[in-house]
Amino acid sequence: MIIPVLAACAMAGCTPQPAEMADNGAHSGAGCTANSRACIEAAAQSYIDGLVAHDGSKIPLAEDVRRTENGLNNARGPNEVRESFARTTMIEGARNVRFFTDVDKGETVAFFLLDIDLKEGEFGGGSSKTKSGDTEYEVAVTKPAGTYTVHEAERFRVVDGKIHDIEIIAHVEDGKGAGAGWPKERNAVIKKGDNQSNGKTDK
Repeated sequence: MIIPVLAACAMAGCTPQPAEMADNGAHSGAGCTANSRACIEAAAQSYIDGLVAHDGSKIPLAEDVRRTENGLNNARGPNEVRESFARTTMIEGARNVRFFTDVDKGETVAFFLLDIDLKEGEFGGGSSKTKSGDTEYEVAVTKPAGTYTVHEAERFRVVDGKIHDIEIIAHVEDGKGAGAGWPKERNAVIKKGDNQSNGKTDK
């Protein structure tokens, strides 16, 4: 699996919006072409749905779409992006989806968790063959067979309902459901006496 976190999102005018609180038409599917919050998030949601369904055929991709994952270019053009979805069979579900959307820029960042089950001899350990366009190559798979939680952030740039850029940062954690949910209160995370505890500096 392969997704920058926009630290200055609030300053740039981005608005966080939980998926379950999005506009009623936000995830209405194909055919949405307005440069609105609903259409931007619908395009991004279609990508996430495709990961779980292992099917990229319903994703509105632009002809110049490009995807990077953890700093690596891993797909150019709609065909290469769609081909990769046939290899997402290890994904069992997506959870806790949150969108941070900048309508003026036509961008949204989706934060979510993926439940992964790597099967022995299929994706777990060793190496596997993959295909990008007309080129087949071998890639190393460093994780052994087992269950994992992928903490994922994906930035989508959407113009007239079509995705032009996909930028992914992902972190894999052992165990399905590991680290699920959202941050606890700061006091519960930072130990008493830490320099940043409660926003105060110890001297």
